[in-house]
Amino acid sequence: MAMKILFIHKQVLFPHNTGGKIRALNVLRHLSRSHEVTYLCNLRPGEEASVSAMEEMGMQVQTTPARESKRGSVRFYLDLIANLASPRPFTVDRNFDPLLRERAASLHLHEKFDIVVCDCVQMARHVEGLKGASLILFQHNVEAQILKRHSEKSRGPLASYMALQWKKMARFESNVGSWFDAVIAISEPDKSMFQAIYGWSHVTAIDTAVDVEFFRPDALPGSEQEDRVVFVGSMDWLPNQEGVRHFLREIWPKVREKRPNAIVQIVGRNPPAEILNHDGQNGIEVIGQVADTRPYLIEATVSVVPILVGGGTRLKIFEAMAMRKAVVSTTIGAEGLPVRPGEHILLADTPELFAAEVVDLLANRSRRAAIAEAAHSLVNQRFRADLVASQFEEICRNSLINQSEIATSSV
Repeated sequence: MAMKILFIHKQVLFPHNTGGKIRALNVLRHLSRSHEVTYLCNLRPGEEASVSAMEEMGMQVQTTPARESKRGSVRFYLDLIANLASPRPFTVDRNFDPLLRERAASLHLHEKFDIVVCDCVQMARHVEGLKGASLILFQHNVEAQILKRHSEKSRGPLASYMALQWKKMARFESNVGSWFDAVIAISEPDKSMFQAIYGWSHVTAIDTAVDVEFFRPDALPGSEQEDRVVFVGSMDWLPNQEGVRHFLREIWPKVREKRPNAIVQIVGRNPPAEILNHDGQNGIEVIGQVADTRPYLIEATVSVVPILVGGGTRLKIFEAMAMRKAVVSTTIGAEGLPVRPGEHILLADTPELFAAEVVDLLANRSRRAAIAEAAHSLVNQRFRADLVASQFEEICRNSLINQSEIATSSV
């Protein structure tokens, strides 16, 4: 039976240039084929074409104008300071839009949705108190865990601010769980953490989904280039910034000592100035935002994920694997992914070991090919987007059935 689903997100999903957007898109592309999906989000100027692209996938799109302060602006920093007096974390206050909340309530009043999906805890205030639908939280990270790790890595006033944000998020995230009939996590470790820290008994993990029809080794012309290393990830996300800074400062010089002709490309939107300043030095190319990451993956010899802080799962790892690329990551970078180190991926947590693994893969074609092939097979057999979307769909159905049984037993 087809379900009526309201999916609430912060923004349109095109361009699909963040892990959060890609996860939602991989699920919605399949749900919209069998169910009546309405997608509600904020819309920034210039994003109108993205609305049309989403409607072509079969969903109805409803929007309200985005009103948040621009990151780095005077108002942005004033909002950061003002949040000191709020009981909620900054990202929750920043993402709340009363107009979006009003539109969600109005849509539900008239459409009577079976399922309301809230994408991420930062958007949870938009569904608080909605009645008559099964409410589902699609949670891509344990947000408090990320903030805790940032507070531990930071120094001075920033460490104190991050510690405050971590404590606020832990309280908010814990309380929000009771608003929902079901919580969907994106890894078994995240699910276990939600259960252990917050006592959530209604959380289910789904696998990480990859569009293997899009991320194919033969998708575009091009071939692997010798001694080419690539990092792919949004460079306006703090964990990526910290990881790339660490890689360029501590790891890359050690790689170049052994492979003086090696090139590393940093591919991802909005790289900060301190990353851009490395462009053109010591074999470093800061590419920035691109319409399609696949040409860079096709030409890469090795993909790197030097993440030091984070949560959830690193979707870019699976996309590189789908493109039949060998990946070197930190343990945190691959956290939550059901992969076997040494077979599907190489893990290294010190600059010396990370550099040594990159150098060995650049030099050892047979080892590189064996890891890449095993990784490619794993992703195609288990993590195709259609399979993961079916997991998501089953959770929605079960939540609806449970809600119906509860309603019947109370009559």
